[in-house]
Amino acid sequence: MNNSALQGKPVREGHDSGWSLPSNPQTVAFGVSIADALPEAAQRLSARRLAVVTTNSLAGSGGLAEAVRNILGPRFHSVVAGIHSHTPRADVARVIKALEGADAVVTIGGGSVCDSAKAARLCLANGIKDAVGMDRLRPYNKAQGSEPDGTLSPSLPFIAVATTLSAAEFTSAAGVTDERGPRKQVFVYPGLAPDIVVLDPQVTRQTPPRLWFSTGIRALDHALETWCSRNPTPLSDAHSSYAARLLIISLQKVFDSPGDISARLDCMKGAWLSILGAASGVKAGASHGMGHALGGTAGMPHGETSCVMLPHVLRYNASVNRDRQAVIASSVGSHDTPLADIVAALISRLGLPTRLRDAGVSEKVIAAVAEAALHDPLLASNPRPITTLTEVTELLKQAW
Repeated sequence: MNNSALQGKPVREGHDSGWSLPSNPQTVAFGVSIADALPEAAQRLSARRLAVVTTNSLAGSGGLAEAVRNILGPRFHSVVAGIHSHTPRADVARVIKALEGADAVVTIGGGSVCDSAKAARLCLANGIKDAVGMDRLRPYNKAQGSEPDGTLSPSLPFIAVATTLSAAEFTSAAGVTDERGPRKQVFVYPGLAPDIVVLDPQVTRQTPPRLWFSTGIRALDHALETWCSRNPTPLSDAHSSYAARLLIISLQKVFDSPGDISARLDCMKGAWLSILGAASGVKAGASHGMGHALGGTAGMPHGETSCVMLPHVLRYNASVNRDRQAVIASSVGSHDTPLADIVAALISRLGLPTRLRDAGVSEKVIAAVAEAALHDPLLASNPRPITTLTEVTELLKQAW
């Protein structure tokens, strides 16, 4: 598009900006303000009635949702707020209802908000209108594949404005909590990912620091577990190693200077790159598998599960991939320090929880979390095998 506001107009003079067109297909606007990106995104998708999905914290007077509403102008259709962590089915049902009169959706927030729109769009495509109806959708199963016969992929246009570093915007997976368990289920279907993702570092200044940094560690978890995966590819290695270096360095820069927009954009780039390996089929490991269980069963925020579990899992796996871990350690200037210690020191410096008890997890739920984790498909793909309930429980007890 000639004379596009999204070609060569950065948020601030001197910062990288542009459009990238990865596979799926998906368009990413990075280093571009939402004031410039959203109108063009709506035009590209021929959207005239856009529903906005977000959290209560962003939906208040003067908040980001109000800014998006003003930017959309007559294209704005409605807003649904109050999306909770781990995307309960009840929230998905509310989003389904909100989307029924819209011809596109815009999410503003992190992974839970993005996943609510993914799941709601999938439900709409298949005539599902309530939480119980989601029983018709099959959670991801590595042995059976990801798309049941007869399930239709979503077609409602989708724009995601990222405010955290969860990187959910770049995958065709949606994590949804079935409150009857409670247990988190992951649905993987073609077409779940947003059509357009907007990475505007300026809007992240409204993100609470603990959320920003913990989701940054989550992104680092994506990068390190795919780098250390059993089935890496040359392309995933390029993405994961660069993402890990970007995140380790830029997270510290933002901690020292919260107004450093260039460093914030580097964090967002790192999060984007961190997930591309997993999105292409490279398997993560036990930190992710246990994180799913800690989230769905114990209610622990995703980012904080990585803060606690990632160093423990790196130490556990070092006996089988120490050389791989050392490559990342060397890339950030630490030739003699184990990668687990580098990551643990970063987490402590950022003021994030390092033990499950520090994140509000009761010792009483360890058994239930271990049982849920043992059945997570990503536990089975851990580089060093974890096959028994005793092994899972021991790792969780060490982390508690």
